[in-house]
Amino acid sequence: MITSNKIRQLLALFVVVASLSIAAVIALKVYLAKEKAELLRQLPKNIDVSLEKIHYTETRDGVKKWDLLADRADYEKGRDVTHLTGIRLVVAGDRATGDILLTADRADYHNKSRDVTLVGKVVAKSSTGMEFDTNSVAYVAASSVIRTSDRVRFVDKSLKVEGVGMVLVPSTKNVRILRDVTAEIIPGDR
Repeated sequence: MITSNKIRQLLALFVVVASLSIAAVIALKVYLAKEKAELLRQLPKNIDVSLEKIHYTETRDGVKKWDLLADRADYEKGRDVTHLTGIRLVVAGDRATGDILLTADRADYHNKSRDVTLVGKVVAKSSTGMEFDTNSVAYVAASSVIRTSDRVRFVDKSLKVEGVGMVLVPSTKNVRILRDVTAEIIPGDR
């Protein structure tokens, strides 16, 4: 038989468990709210907007010029620059030249001029087999030209060229290495 003393003990136990549960829920909500606030505070003061997984396409007169993909984009309104990480820039070519895929650790997209400056382990490959690598490149939107002043290694079919500085016109695949040039013709087909 259940005595009134046992009912009191069970009721007291229920009140204690309910109080602890309510306290745990409140503590968890406070902790999660604080964690969210800390995440928002982690943005640098000069960054106005931060996005993840972006895809931006530039077109002129209905023709695609390039696709810009990045893992993260931080927009700095004061300088009108978007800082990108995990960058992939696909510059459109034609059937003869092929598209050129440039990858880099990070880049700056200049919103007004639409120029893109890629920095850190820049590697470029075209769908027709052309490749180059360097430390940094700039895609100049107004002239649709890729240029660098750094050391570059350029390979296309049986030609390997190394030097300092490069200007590449993606639409024609014309390339000019500016100085300290060494070239090697690789026998046979690559």
